Amino acid sequence: MIPNKKTYWFYALFASLLGLMLVSTVKAELQLHISKTADDGIPILIAPISGGFNRIIEADLKRSGRFTVIDTMKASAFSLFGSKVPLPILKATKAEYIVRGRVSAAGLDVELVSTHNGKRIAAHRIKSLPNKRRVAHQAADKLFQKITRKKGAFDTRLAYVTVIGRHPNSHYTLYVSDADGYNPHEILASDQPIMSPSWAANGTELAYVSFERGKSAIYVQNIFTGRKRLVSNKKGINGAPTWSPDGSRLALTLSHDGNSEIYVLSLHSKALKRITKNPAIDTEPAWSGDGRSLVFTSDRGGAAQLYKVAAQGGRAKRMTFVGNYNSAADIVDNKIALVRRRSGDFRIAIMEMGGAGADIISKGKFDESPALAPNGTMIAYATQKNGRGRLVVVSDNGKSTQELYAPNGSVREPAWSPYLH
Repeated sequence: MIPNKKTYWFYALFASLLGLMLVSTVKAELQLHISKTADDGIPILIAPISGGFNRIIEADLKRSGRFTVIDTMKASAFSLFGSKVPLPILKATKAEYIVRGRVSAAGLDVELVSTHNGKRIAAHRIKSLPNKRRVAHQAADKLFQKITRKKGAFDTRLAYVTVIGRHPNSHYTLYVSDADGYNPHEILASDQPIMSPSWAANGTELAYVSFERGKSAIYVQNIFTGRKRLVSNKKGINGAPTWSPDGSRLALTLSHDGNSEIYVLSLHSKALKRITKNPAIDTEPAWSGDGRSLVFTSDRGGAAQLYKVAAQGGRAKRMTFVGNYNSAADIVDNKIALVRRRSGDFRIAIMEMGGAGADIISKGKFDESPALAPNGTMIAYATQKNGRGRLVVVSDNGKSTQELYAPNGSVREPAWSPYLH
């Protein structure tokens, strides 16, 4: 599918991406369908909580791929927050943990009870918020962390692009929603392509590519105020912006010197440093977790593969050797999500930063744009189904899958926010 000629490879890739201000709220939310959940996860029972908070917490834990949720009806006899329950009744649920909650003017109280001894092992109060779903997501984060010892990432956001209509009459919209697709807000709408959203570490700004000036340009926009600024509008390609972990720099792809190369732009001094110097096509930079290195896609070996280079520049080292096509890295800590071609299909894979192999976790024919949750336990990516783009969120162990799709149009280009403050 990807020709050997490097110039055609890159521009075909770029063209496929083209084809493929929390200011105003849209009416149409992404539709959520959890199509697969773990059947061998930690058994947990979530008792009914007024306001439906239990259903949101349950969906969050299911999406992680680490829990098997027991039928809520088994908790009806002991759903009262703080009440004592005889051990035989607790053990009869077959759950390892019981979650109970109560709602008050102060917020949501949740407790985690062990069925081993009937004792409360954790209790948290989540303060009231205008976005009620965030209260439940924060509760799920607390429970997830207590049980798994890993920070939860349910109270985060997704940025994504929707496309309605066909070229040349397409309409593009950049949205930000909760991580489960609810509460979407329009950030930017345009009749020209919008691509490659990337979150700043502060969770309040997005960098993205827009063609609103008739050519590619990179902007940074505050999602709350809508204020945006142009940061790169050079001749040729301005593409694939990615924020450094400290939020001070953008890695990006530019071709103003005649070839597609990786650059780093200081957002404070406006200084631009060229990182790669190779006649091959270098694109799609991603920062390592410590900000010291960049992983990028290059065809310098004859086909698209991942390479690693110091963030200050230097000699690049090839990272992927399995498969004849590896691209589009996204990195959290020591974990890399990427696109790998296998048997002619483009799939999402997970590998360790220093590892040679990778686990395939998607099943589509053309899966792209992987985006890791900030704790690395879930990956969002774009795929095609029935001729329309949609997002899929899969757990890193492959045991849970959810689909997010728009009632109208296609969804693509997901970007997962950092932890919210």
